[in-house]
Amino acid sequence: AALQDAPAAIKLGSKAHPSQPGGLSEKGLRSQLDASLSALGVQRLHEFYLHQPDTEHSLLESLRATDAFVREGRVLAVGLSNYAAIEVERAFELCAEHGLTKPSVYQGLYNPLNREVEVELLPLLRKHGCSFLAYNPLAAGLLSGVHSPEGSVPTGRFKDNPNYLPRFYTKSCFDALETIRRECGTAQISMVEATYRWLLTHSALQPTDGLLLGASSVEQLAANLAACASASAGPLPDALRAALDGAAGIARAEAFPYWRSYSKDMPGREGLPPGASYNANKAKA
Repeated sequence: AALQDAPAAIKLGSKAHPSQPGGLSEKGLRSQLDASLSALGVQRLHEFYLHQPDTEHSLLESLRATDAFVREGRVLAVGLSNYAAIEVERAFELCAEHGLTKPSVYQGLYNPLNREVEVELLPLLRKHGCSFLAYNPLAAGLLSGVHSPEGSVPTGRFKDNPNYLPRFYTKSCFDALETIRRECGTAQISMVEATYRWLLTHSALQPTDGLLLGASSVEQLAANLAACASASAGPLPDALRAALDGAAGIARAEAFPYWRSYSKDMPGREGLPPGASYNANKAKA
């Protein structure tokens, strides 16, 4: 109950994961929402996300459930995360067809090394008035500059969650990292500051979008907030910005996709290869 009297400026969100009992079925979603509200000690959430597609349940069932939560006053905004652009468009189509509350926020992977969302997803979200929240802005800490391809994995996200290793601990990412490290040294700007200044000054993010700042300590959170505040210093030096752009090209060779699988009722999902293009598939329809 510690958060029920939190200031109005504090907005609380949570998510539902298909790995939980019932997955993203109506029953499963209701159970996960109840658990989140109980744990937080509040009556409603500002945002409630479908964390990733559920291969065992239909997207339409999930959207009917989240619409019901909005109508019940227990959720203010419906969010998606880790859905491919082709299925995000389908979500908007289903909501329009059935009169359901459409998603108004998308939480996705985005940082100087991982820019895949710029190609199709962000333009699609703009078309539908859906905001974007970037997660892994520091590539799970890789862009902090403390990681190296040699030696043991430092304490933190990569050590605590081995699933993150194949996402960013790749030769391409470390080659890209060295490009950034060298130019940051020349510019006398830390890699963390360079990353946040790029995100807040040069990236495809708009004023209605946001960043998800992760931290394992109060000190780390303070450092990340300070780095975000450094954006007030203005654009990065041209050479550093060019280095970040070049690094993105290097990292693209082994880039981790921003999306994961498809929902059970995704039309033709068996024939959609990894990285299926929304525009290409839409053109075939």
